[in-house]
Amino acid sequence: MVLGDFLLVLCLLGVVFSALLFLLSSNGDKKILSWAKKVYYLTFLFALLATAYLFYLFLTHNFQTSYVYGYSSTDLPFFYLISSFWAGQEGTFLLWLFIGLLLGLFLIRKKDDQLQGHTLFFYLLVQVFLLVLLLKKSPFGLSADIPPEGKGLNPLLKDPWMVSHPPLVFIGYAAIAIPFAYALAALVKNKYDTWIKSSLPWVGFSALTLGAGTFVGGFWAYKVLGWGGYWGWDPVENASLIPWLTTVALVHGFILEKNKNSLRKTNLFLAIISFLLVLYGTFLTRSGVLADFSVHSFADLGLNKYLIFFLILFSAFSLGLLIYRSTKLKSAESGKSVLSQEFVVLLGIIFLSLSAVLVLIGTSAPIITGVLGKASNVTVPYYIRTNLPIAIILGFLLSLSPFLPWKETTVKELTKKIALPLGLVVIFSIIAVISGVRNLSYFLFFFFSAFVLIANFIVFYRRLKGKLLNTGGYLTHIGIGLMFIGILTTSAYSKSIKLNLPKGEPKEAFGYQLTFMGEENPSSKDGSSLLVEVKKGKDDFIVKPRLYWSEYSQAMMHKPHIKKKLTEDLYFAPMEYRGGEFSFSEPFELAKGQEKEVEGYKIKFLSFDMAPHGQGGEMKVSAVLEVSYNGKKETATPAVVFGEDRDVKQIEAALPDSNVIFLERVMADQGMVALCIGKKGQEGGGETLLLEVSRKPLINILWLGTIIIMVGLFLMTWRRSKEV
Repeated sequence: MVLGDFLLVLCLLGVVFSALLFLLSSNGDKKILSWAKKVYYLTFLFALLATAYLFYLFLTHNFQTSYVYGYSSTDLPFFYLISSFWAGQEGTFLLWLFIGLLLGLFLIRKKDDQLQGHTLFFYLLVQVFLLVLLLKKSPFGLSADIPPEGKGLNPLLKDPWMVSHPPLVFIGYAAIAIPFAYALAALVKNKYDTWIKSSLPWVGFSALTLGAGTFVGGFWAYKVLGWGGYWGWDPVENASLIPWLTTVALVHGFILEKNKNSLRKTNLFLAIISFLLVLYGTFLTRSGVLADFSVHSFADLGLNKYLIFFLILFSAFSLGLLIYRSTKLKSAESGKSVLSQEFVVLLGIIFLSLSAVLVLIGTSAPIITGVLGKASNVTVPYYIRTNLPIAIILGFLLSLSPFLPWKETTVKELTKKIALPLGLVVIFSIIAVISGVRNLSYFLFFFFSAFVLIANFIVFYRRLKGKLLNTGGYLTHIGIGLMFIGILTTSAYSKSIKLNLPKGEPKEAFGYQLTFMGEENPSSKDGSSLLVEVKKGKDDFIVKPRLYWSEYSQAMMHKPHIKKKLTEDLYFAPMEYRGGEFSFSEPFELAKGQEKEVEGYKIKFLSFDMAPHGQGGEMKVSAVLEVSYNGKKETATPAVVFGEDRDVKQIEAALPDSNVIFLERVMADQGMVALCIGKKGQEGGGETLLLEVSRKPLINILWLGTIIIMVGLFLMTWRRSKEV
């Protein structure tokens, strides 16, 4: 047994032993509690050593360790060598465990907590779950041989934002288990006087870190992936969004219970379900069940039965206990007065939860449809159609909330309070209509987003004269208003133009003149930069979008160049680059069995053909096509060859009439290919870049909004931590 696995076994023994001691100490025995804490400290030391040891293996390039071999190489800079730790599943489980035990140090130091023993018992059961997964699939496993070099890090992960994104998400996952443990402790002991006060800072901390991780992931996608967006409703993205929505709902539920002694059952349920959604998201993204429907889904490591077992175990016990206690749970009725902040907060909780449910249904669609028949996935329009009305309603609620007292007010009093922000919103809305906002749904979304922004800013400014810590909620809502406006402008009013740029031949897009100048560093293993000169009046600059091969997605990746301006981003995404004797059609996509007519040819995609090619581990992927031309059918098999050093070679296939067809991109997860027809002897042959140029209006407002949301959540968490 290697040192790392030995430390994990000691950690498991320590977790189990300390959990039992904490449970025994729940009757008030301080001596047992003291021993429980000592064992916990020792257990944390084992986890710290295991974590440090894995870092050491990466830093010393110990490629006999399979995990180190699979996610690093000797040429990685120190910055990315560190982030290789969480590049795969095994490392993220260890990271999750370490963060969880680190946060537990704050729990065991708390004094005079009636729920401490049971809380730590249940919290440590979560760590047992992680340790079982780690011992089943350890990051310390060894291979028989010692490879001279590692496979390297996925090029997509060689970005500073991906260094911080996973740790932030897993801090949120670890923190969300604390209110879950407090809820179970309160239910077991049937004591509910202190669990809100103890849990609220942790709920805020989880909302802060999980939200920050989600937003950072969105910015990374926008900056790196080259598809022009920051959110694609992929299951892995949704796996962090869904518990974040329920956690934000829980923050508001805690505020109601703390102020009005209401929603006790709801809050216990939300605390439980938020953690269960983390487990469910872990199962969805790491079991391989969504491998055909997610570009980010991890491969199945043989952990399915363990993931399912713990999901069922935690769900059955926690929800069963809540149902058992529900008849004895009493709290004040909530939301009697319609024109009150209490009623608005209650509606906000309902619609946040509804959004989480709808996203959960869409994310789980492959499983649901697979049980009923053939597995299928929902498309992006499903999420937009279901969540846009909810966003409008939430905007309406957040607009009124700052001006409503906890007790009921009158329509006349409310009208006086909202007159100023409403007038300003009307002015901005008129400007929006003049600027081109015509769609009714988009108009309502903008109207209430602007209302949220202005209303909360006015109240924030008034409250700023007091304590800054008391303004966290208003700041968060200001950020939401800005983020909503940014989402609307970038999603509904972005514009894109595809340009076929022969080298040296200028073309125009959005008033800019673009000239492709050729490749830079064509021999680089990380892909060449494609130089494009952009001119508009005195504005003259060079952009360098890049193409590179990703082993993770088994596809050519397109890294954009983003030119940031005050009111918009100019987004330059390379689609295809060609050099040589051909002129090219625009790429077109075909799914298996699909047929299209392009350039006079009827082309049908029949299947993939994958096989080793040559020496050194190269892989050849071919697309088997049926080509009909002038009444005759032929078979064509264009291919790409992926080399060990990530270079990509394209092998064209001949077409009738002396033309050729190229395999541009393999989308194996979707059963699709992108193809391009090359014509010989046509004008415009030579080096050509197909470039998509987009304008992203007011996208900086979106990023500013996310930052302000995080600042607001930080202030709220800081304030609540001082009250414990």
